[in-house]
Amino acid sequence: MQTLARYTMSGFWQAVLVVSMLGIGAWVLFPLMYLSGALLALIAMQLGPMKAVQVVAACILLQGAAGAALIASPMSAMALASLLWVPVVALAGRVWQRASLPSALSMVAVLGLLAVVAFYALHDDPALWWQQRVERVITSEMGPFQGGAETEQNLSAVLQGVAPFLPGAFAAVWVMGLAVSLVMGRWLQSRLYRPGAFGTEFQAWRLHRAWTAVAVVCAAGTVWQADAAVNLLVPLTVVLCLPALGLLHALLRDRSAGRLYLGLLYAALLLMPHLAMILAGVALLDSWMDFRGRARKSES
Repeated sequence: MQTLARYTMSGFWQAVLVVSMLGIGAWVLFPLMYLSGALLALIAMQLGPMKAVQVVAACILLQGAAGAALIASPMSAMALASLLWVPVVALAGRVWQRASLPSALSMVAVLGLLAVVAFYALHDDPALWWQQRVERVITSEMGPFQGGAETEQNLSAVLQGVAPFLPGAFAAVWVMGLAVSLVMGRWLQSRLYRPGAFGTEFQAWRLHRAWTAVAVVCAAGTVWQADAAVNLLVPLTVVLCLPALGLLHALLRDRSAGRLYLGLLYAALLLMPHLAMILAGVALLDSWMDFRGRARKSES
């Protein structure tokens, strides 16, 4: 990955080539989009947002050309790329200006909340909107239901149960893409230009106490409108769990079995993503308890 990052940073056209190819490859293997976002974040963090804007503009145009040639849908290709690349460059530019990754990741959480609120503001019935879109996609891809009316009714029942939570799910996927791109971009910058800086910054990150109030308000909303509250909490949790990971890295880095514990933690997160809720709670608690400071005092 570092070799690819060095090549990307070697010139404008090299950056355009790598990011564009990763964007096209993401049509088949979507995680490649996160890597393309990380490289754009690296450019913005190291060279400044204006350089990254030039690269992303050229890449979006190439995405449109490739979309027209390969999938006959240039606007879809450009929209998919813009949805990640444009905010990543803007947020990475914030890192370049303030020299702070946590401030940009906090903005990612805010964007996730705003995306859900905006969706509810634009649609009278968000669940019905998603249900109709998903049914339309399934019908267009698979054709008429082969199992008759009973199969169609069963599918509709499943969609009715899932659709209310799709706004938060899609917002969480978007937020995760932004966060992963920024974290990977900062890590690459640290590896190439500022050795050790990423680890120090990430492990020292503590949430502002105001995030506790935001989480409490969202959780309390389940009393009045459970669907909307859950949809707000899901993308929020994606970001709030990150400071807890930094905390655990800081507490375990000097332990003999620290790497083993961290490896087991990440494996558990892959198998049970809902553990992110526990990590988010730990991060919120740390903003009041300062577990790092307590650990230092106990060691001294």
